[in-house]
Amino acid sequence: MNYSVEPLHRFSDDLAARLPAPGGGAAAALVGSLAAALNSMVCNFTAGNERYKAVELQISELLKSSEELRVELLGLLQADVDGYSAYSAGIKELKTSPLTDSEKDARREELTKQASATPLKVMRASAKVLAICKPLYANGNPLLLSDVEVAAVFALAALKAAFVNVRINLAYSKDEAFKSLIRREAEAFLFEAERIEKDVTGYCGSKY
Repeated sequence: MNYSVEPLHRFSDDLAARLPAPGGGAAAALVGSLAAALNSMVCNFTAGNERYKAVELQISELLKSSEELRVELLGLLQADVDGYSAYSAGIKELKTSPLTDSEKDARREELTKQASATPLKVMRASAKVLAICKPLYANGNPLLLSDVEVAAVFALAALKAAFVNVRINLAYSKDEAFKSLIRREAEAFLFEAERIEKDVTGYCGSKY
């Protein structure tokens, strides 16, 4: 099932069902993609408008970046579903594998690290989406300030949700150096994202 090309109701139905995937990680990617879509909408209502001619180039560049992130996050939605399926299948195979215990431990660690990759990518992409909100609230069409604010709220929510999945995956890893490295990176994303979201929502909220 490729959810990136399926109707939204199909994803929602499967998310609600008693299925191993999609789950929270895929939902986080979808929310991040929606945040990027909102940013793109604001850009599209600004670019080409004579009143914002002075920022035309900047807005066009922001639109390009926003669209790339929207597509990337939709791809990560599917990657999360596929990644969980691969992890589950790999763990199941180990139960009947002829590998030694140490080899099984190494394979289990490898699967865990692979599972950690997608939610961290969702965090990175969502952080970039959030970063776009800042120049948009300053230079975008002011009639769409509320959409910039919603984009910021969604982007932070996506990042926080992805962070939950990063933590869950790290809990199964026994590589302390790897866990420390990934956690530091993830926490840095979260700290900066919360700062930007507060700035964006504070500014937008003061205008209405």
